Amino acid sequence: METSVEEFARCDSDRILPPRAQRDRAATRLAAAGLMGRGSGAILPRLGGMPVEYRIAGEDRRAILLAQMLTELEIGDPSDWEQAGRSPSGYILATLKRWIACHDGGIIRQQFALDATISNTPDPYSDEGARRELLYLIVNPDSAGYVVIGPTLELLATVHPRLPVSFYHLFIGAVRRWMRVYDYDDALARVEMLRDWVEGEENPEQYEFPEVEGCIPAFMKEKPLETEAVRRLADKTTDETLCGLLNTAPNLESTSHKVRPAEITEETQEAFMDSNPPLPALLVSFKRHDAVAACFDDESRGVMEAGPEPNFIVEINPGDPASVQQAFETLGGLCETTAAASRLAEMCPGNNEEG
Repeated sequence: METSVEEFARCDSDRILPPRAQRDRAATRLAAAGLMGRGSGAILPRLGGMPVEYRIAGEDRRAILLAQMLTELEIGDPSDWEQAGRSPSGYILATLKRWIACHDGGIIRQQFALDATISNTPDPYSDEGARRELLYLIVNPDSAGYVVIGPTLELLATVHPRLPVSFYHLFIGAVRRWMRVYDYDDALARVEMLRDWVEGEENPEQYEFPEVEGCIPAFMKEKPLETEAVRRLADKTTDETLCGLLNTAPNLESTSHKVRPAEITEETQEAFMDSNPPLPALLVSFKRHDAVAACFDDESRGVMEAGPEPNFIVEINPGDPASVQQAFETLGGLCETTAAASRLAEMCPGNNEEG
């Protein structure tokens, strides 16, 4: 379907998952496609000139079907119909906002900057993979959240030598189940790739690379504890901060598994054959502006040479109750996980300090 001849319902001034006021400019605003926004640390490109808004074909038949189905399933609230100007697309947008608000959308914005879209195509850069009977629910980052986790891990190491890596895997693993996270593994892969690029040149020693290995704490090489062992340590500690961290991390991990992320068809997957990996929704470094953040900064400079895959995408058949129900339940799973991660990030010592 040619998007150039469609009307789109827009909601520029009221994003459903707006970014928090950044305490650290290391996680900067997005830049225009092909350009990089400059900050004091991490940078992230704009999503290829796409409007940062909800969008859906104006009064397309699919919009009418979806609006009807949302009402029948009691996902939508009929009271929103008049306020939406009796527009099916406006009603869908109101439902989307209401759904996210009911799944802790206000908490999400403390750490994450996400935009949700209901679109008639899976790829904003082309119509490949689009099926005329489907709509696509997509969530992508508007900018990367930033967690400085080193001080928290050092505190946990005073309790048990394997506790820091256990906490890290519970926290970051839960977010990674739903959204892309950029951490030391990505930074190590980046440095390895750069070394391969200069191998065989006349003076390879002239190149300097971020010392990622040197910034990774030794305790990150330990074997993680079982989740129940983490809970037992939480029961034994009398420190309020430690107790909160050790109880919240396993709960976050459990929340992330309540709903399974949606699987998309091969046809939709083919739309992203030539795409870059998803843009990171979260940057995790051990110290502020360390080698991990430096690699993120460097890698972001060329990330928009091709369009990125979406972080989250669900196919919706608007005439199928099970398909619509699953799409919104899956979105709820993402929202609840990122909200729980935001709460945990706020609890981490040193994460909110200026640096």
